[in-house]
Amino acid sequence: MSSTSEIFPTWIAGLRKWHGWLQLSAERAYMHAEEEYNSHYGVAAVETREGEGFCNLLQAQQIDTTGPALEIGCGTGYLSFGLARHYPGPDYLITDPSPTFLRLTQSQFAPDFAGTTRRHYAVFNADDAALLPAGMFSVIALRSTLHHILKVEDFIAACARALRPGGALVMGAEPCETGFLLMAAVAQSIPHTLKAAGVEIRPAWTEKLNDFTSTVQFCCNRDIDKTNGEDKHFFGPYELGRLGEAHGLRLEFLPTGSFQDFAPPYASAFHCFSSFFLMYMQFCMRFEDPFMAAIREHLKPQLKFIDDCYRSHPGPAISSLFLLKKPRTGAA
Repeated sequence: MSSTSEIFPTWIAGLRKWHGWLQLSAERAYMHAEEEYNSHYGVAAVETREGEGFCNLLQAQQIDTTGPALEIGCGTGYLSFGLARHYPGPDYLITDPSPTFLRLTQSQFAPDFAGTTRRHYAVFNADDAALLPAGMFSVIALRSTLHHILKVEDFIAACARALRPGGALVMGAEPCETGFLLMAAVAQSIPHTLKAAGVEIRPAWTEKLNDFTSTVQFCCNRDIDKTNGEDKHFFGPYELGRLGEAHGLRLEFLPTGSFQDFAPPYASAFHCFSSFFLMYMQFCMRFEDPFMAAIREHLKPQLKFIDDCYRSHPGPAISSLFLLKKPRTGAA
């Protein structure tokens, strides 16, 4: 039987080329302007710690890294740059359904880039994961991607098939259902709290609040068609653990964890509920500065109460790491 080191280059060489990219799927643009993605989330420079921490996490979890790595949904390369620098395996396939995102990610790599792994770029939609060859990859990496995928169980089943024994499907910055539900409950208290404090609620503020709370409800529900939604699902460890187990994968759940927690200076990126909640409303929901100032001033009791409930342990789990391991051959 040919080794993976021989199979992967042969498979890559046989893929269709399209506008300079490898092509596994039809192209699909992101729902919002790709070029504005980083400024939307306050990202101003190339990120290195995220990928370094990702590779350190693989080592800590004793994941096999001798084979190729696959990143699904690279976006603007927030994970890609550091992963390419630190991944010890021979090949790294960077994918996204958006050619614009692929171009933005590739533009980070200067000719003198220090990484040794070979980088490949492909247009690929996660919903086509069944097309991936069996037993090809040591690592399948996602950062803030799983919640965009329509058929999650089909995706996990396809990834389990594509992984080598000892490999892992590693998903970071994924929204946890109960944490976002708590954020939505706090958000629903904002109008009453501000009104009681004599603050006039602007129509644009109400629209933003309704957008957030309706999105949370949409992502929590399981009985509606989510085909046309950009954000589709929120997750819990029990649900993903059960889905993983059904396809031979074992879950390691790190609540409130992020990849950069495993890179120097090894400090948790999650500080407390209030800091995450305020950051999310400012950068993800783009609440106006006067609105944010009013929330910070008048919601202090509610936010402090939740923070005080987690004085001695991390939580609540809002955005977390889900690592699904494929047991090594012969493992019990």
